[in-house]
Amino acid sequence: MPFNDNRIEHFIVLMLENRSFDHMLGFSGIPGIDGLTGAETNPDTTGAPVKVSNNAQYIGDYEPDPGHELFDVNVQIFSNQQATPGTAPPMQGFIQSYFQVCGDPNRAKDVMKCFSPQTLPNLTYLAKNYAVCDRWFSSVPGPTLPNRSFAHAATSMGSAVGPPFLGNLHTIYSVLNQQQVSAKIYYQDYTMALTFKELLGNQTEYFGLYDDFLNDCKNPQALPNYCFIEPRYNADDTGGAHEPADQHPDHDVRDGEALVHDVYTALIGNPEVWQKTLLLIVYDEHGGLFDHVAPPACVNPDNQNSADPPFDFTRLGVRVPAVMVSPYIKAGTVIGTADNTFYDHSSIIATARKLFLPDWQNTSLTNRDKNALTFDQVLNLATPDNNPMAARAVALQAHTAMVAARVAAVPLGQAPPSSKDKPLSNLQMDMVAHASQAEQQYLPPERQTGQSPADIQTEKQASAYLQNVGQRLRGAQ
Repeated sequence: MPFNDNRIEHFIVLMLENRSFDHMLGFSGIPGIDGLTGAETNPDTTGAPVKVSNNAQYIGDYEPDPGHELFDVNVQIFSNQQATPGTAPPMQGFIQSYFQVCGDPNRAKDVMKCFSPQTLPNLTYLAKNYAVCDRWFSSVPGPTLPNRSFAHAATSMGSAVGPPFLGNLHTIYSVLNQQQVSAKIYYQDYTMALTFKELLGNQTEYFGLYDDFLNDCKNPQALPNYCFIEPRYNADDTGGAHEPADQHPDHDVRDGEALVHDVYTALIGNPEVWQKTLLLIVYDEHGGLFDHVAPPACVNPDNQNSADPPFDFTRLGVRVPAVMVSPYIKAGTVIGTADNTFYDHSSIIATARKLFLPDWQNTSLTNRDKNALTFDQVLNLATPDNNPMAARAVALQAHTAMVAARVAAVPLGQAPPSSKDKPLSNLQMDMVAHASQAEQQYLPPERQTGQSPADIQTEKQASAYLQNVGQRLRGAQ
């Protein structure tokens, strides 16, 4: 079918976890972005200023996980739990907030650590050679599940915490499907969208595994028009070791870098797909890590407020990385600061509607995506330019060196370190609770796992449980 932009037939979204813009790209050196000078500071527990640094480690900086519930974010950006409505957040409480979690004044300073561009070869390469948005904010100043809910439905139905149980959400997938636009969520061990009631009757149509995405990229007719890719959230050792690729602290960031590499490689590997694709790589929220840009005000999506904790959804969360990739994007494109605009996860939905629906202005899900800016203006070339791919060799060399160094660090004859026996993070506990609620609501007793969330203590156990529930919800067992 003809679309509003005949250059694009596939819109792919890869949403990773819990890293701020400054943390990942602040030191990237991309011309025109609102990044870091190296002089930005936050006070430590004694009041002394601590500067940002470019020495973040792939793993080891953030155990325990920095706080990112609403009260934590209030401390990070307003320096108090109550926030100060009507005032610009000073963004001076990140160390204070992490100290409340870790109890160590020296470790608390680690939230000021950021990555150098050399340590993130894939994300940095794509940001430099295609487009980057330096004014993309999480939709909620809170944790993962409400923010991912906004990516799927432009609302969290009044929930500012995890896990919200969002069975009655109206999603972009059904909106597109109703107008014969194919849409699918590809996941590895779990997606909260498995609990969305309107998607339950069409599991094969709306859901696939990540390996299915890789296979579908080989066939333009098989690859849906709209694809949402979920990373692996938990380590396991079923069928070979699988490490989480979500980049959630304190998972190894290199596994997420590898996922970015693999998604991009799958798309460019088929010219028929690549010449018709827009890829967005974005993060759901900042994970408690430093960023210097104050979040803006926004509209309440649906007149639903959170009572506990109190929140009215009229301000966005902290800034996150957002990188757009397409052969129709001129290398070095920057949006956000460059054109005085800002975006949140509802912009994903607004852009999908604008790309694919003839009456896109009248198909919004909530007031949030109705008012959200689209980012299709990054498609600033009339004909595809594959010159950025010539520079791919440089990024590939850096990626290969990163992988080789990681392998070399493991003593001969020993297995590489794994997260499978780690205790669960708050996100993983939320996902387990979410899945437990889903199976109790949607599955008859004889089809339920019978497992209690209290018995799931490690990532390996969480991975097995989440995949089990997912298979049951999809009717695979």
